[in-house]
Amino acid sequence: MVIPAADIIREESERLAAALAAADPEQKVPTCPDWVAADLLGHITEVQDFWASVLAKRATTEAEVARIEGSAAAAADDPAAAPELRRAATDALLAQLDSRGDDEPAWFWFSPEQTVGVIRRMQLHEATIHRVDAELTAGLTLTPIDSEVAHAGVDHVLQVMWPAVFEWIPEWATVRPVALVEIRLDGAEPGQLLISRWSGTRPRDGQQLGATVARPLTDLDEVGELPRAVVSGPPAAVDLWAWGRAAALGGLDGEDQKVEIIGDRAAISELDALLAAGIA
Repeated sequence: MVIPAADIIREESERLAAALAAADPEQKVPTCPDWVAADLLGHITEVQDFWASVLAKRATTEAEVARIEGSAAAAADDPAAAPELRRAATDALLAQLDSRGDDEPAWFWFSPEQTVGVIRRMQLHEATIHRVDAELTAGLTLTPIDSEVAHAGVDHVLQVMWPAVFEWIPEWATVRPVALVEIRLDGAEPGQLLISRWSGTRPRDGQQLGATVARPLTDLDEVGELPRAVVSGPPAAVDLWAWGRAAALGGLDGEDQKVEIIGDRAAISELDALLAAGIA
């Protein structure tokens, strides 16, 4: 099945805006505790406007993107203007996506993925997950996530969001594998996730630093006796869990809200650390 990304981005963006219109602008966002409702609306507006500009300028380099960022319009001071700015940003993004093919080159922040296609996928999941944030903020019943979108959302986390962090590991750090996790979604082949931990001493000040990271397992990886765990559940539940929205699971229907995690205690602990680090 081909996911109608443009239609879903439109629908989810409109749902997000409608939900936030029903909320107090100062209402805390439960799943993004540093934000209030107005921040969430501003975020989706800025993100969609930015990627519309990247596509419109046909940016393919860091320098081109830096110029786009330097010329970005400041956020509106008038809250009354925010809904229209969001609408314009969504329209601009979709106009660009509709005019471009997935295989066309475009800058993206994960070096192996430099095409319009990854931007389209990213914006599909950005709109979907933030719509969930908005409905939770407004105290509304969660709109179900389409099963195909949820499958794709989990795959995007496994193939893009988590692996991207490896590109930001300092050159002075060492990386060692610490756990192997199998991700099982109803109706899909399981995915194998290798969790690692980087650590080291920062040369400029001697500070000890480190973090938990993850990427898909490859044939070249030696896993030996690493502790192991299995994550399983319905696609929508695992999608929300992987995107750091476990707090939203109670808003799903019945059995759909359950994510089961079993295995070695050490592996589950490393998985918890990965989730606590958040999405890049």
